[in-house]
Amino acid sequence: MKDKTKIIFIYSSVAVLAIGLLVLFNWMGQQRKKMAEESERKRIENLAAQVETVPMMQDLDHQLTQDLRGVNQDGEEVGLFDLKGKAIVFAQFYSRCNMCLGHNKTIMQELHEELKDNPKVHFVTVTLDPEFDTPEKLKQSAEVWNANSKSWWMLNVPKDELVRYCREQLWYIDFKENANKTSASDAITHDMGIAVIDTNSKLRAKENLFELLANDKHDLYQAKKSQLLDMIDVAIGEAGEASE
Repeated sequence: MKDKTKIIFIYSSVAVLAIGLLVLFNWMGQQRKKMAEESERKRIENLAAQVETVPMMQDLDHQLTQDLRGVNQDGEEVGLFDLKGKAIVFAQFYSRCNMCLGHNKTIMQELHEELKDNPKVHFVTVTLDPEFDTPEKLKQSAEVWNANSKSWWMLNVPKDELVRYCREQLWYIDFKENANKTSASDAITHDMGIAVIDTNSKLRAKENLFELLANDKHDLYQAKKSQLLDMIDVAIGEAGEASE
């Protein structure tokens, strides 16, 4: 075989091999794409199935008969009944609680981000450690939580009054000292539920989103958070209809 013929044969073989490899890689890419699309389709189907089986949030329809008054992060004396005409998103916390500073902070901030521009919604987080969480300390916590008092109160209420009120009016489990505490960060065990109070001072919902997020049940967390937001929308909508 002449040198020129050999060179042509070699280049032709390389070209054929290159084309073959391109075809192979293209086929493999298409297969990977199909597998990824199928995996995503199944994930969406599973998510939809889970969401469809999530029980509807119960409307508690419980009228509050007493006010809860305290001092907010700006040193102002305020109460829940001052917020009549607004939907209230309510939660317990204390500034040294590692759970509050973890998932519950994230949850409350996500909800606040969704609702902060709505003048008909106000957030209230009340400290379970009022001796430590003075209004000055709450001011510092408010900066960490991005809680502006125009839309979010961090409230200091006398402990005995708060325990009774949360139990009788908002159906919270009593908070108490943790017998197995290791530090101030886990000194108090408390109900991690988030309550929704409507514009007429009725308790409409209470949901523990913390438990879902802490246990990596992200799809269920998103579904229940969406239900909580829907309940707030319903409460605001009912108030608007009543005023027409």
